[in-house]
Amino acid sequence: MKKRVYLTFPPSLVREPIVCDMYDRLRVRFNLRTASVNDEIGIIGLELEGEPEKIEAAMIFFRERGVTVEPIELDVIAP
Repeated sequence: MKKRVYLTFPPSLVREPIVCDMYDRLRVRFNLRTASVNDEIGIIGLELEGEPEKIEAAMIFFRERGVTVEPIELDVIAP
């Protein structure tokens, strides 16, 4: 399963290796899709890949550390 999410980091967390910590602990593969980070905010688009329970655990991991997690909604238009 793959799930795309936006992670929003507050100023106190922009320099923390939270995504790497998640991988070290849960081994959920991730693909960095986009990122915009400065001293005031960090916004990262990630694609998480793994078993549904592991992906949910990764999102909980981020939230427990103060990161906002939002799903990336894709509008699909059929021809």
